[in-house]
Amino acid sequence: MEITERQSIVIFFSHLKKVTALKKLGDINYLSKEMHYLILYVNRADATETLKKIRSFNFVRTAYISPRADLRVNYDEDYTITEEDEQ
Repeated sequence: MEITERQSIVIFFSHLKKVTALKKLGDINYLSKEMHYLILYVNRADATETLKKIRSFNFVRTAYISPRADLRVNYDEDYTITEEDEQ
């Protein structure tokens, strides 16, 4: 079984009723009703094409690909133990 890579897209919208159109494009991970934004997960290979479709909707204010997947999460290399630390 092969796991497909996913990419998150952050979308700010103006009307909550029209969010149902975005459900067809991917999986909604988080939806903020008060701040009018959502996080949508799509396949990484189709992320740029899906982003163009999302931006074409008239109820979408802004949409961008989240940089979270590109951030470094392993910080072990930053902390090296020296002889002074061992004492």
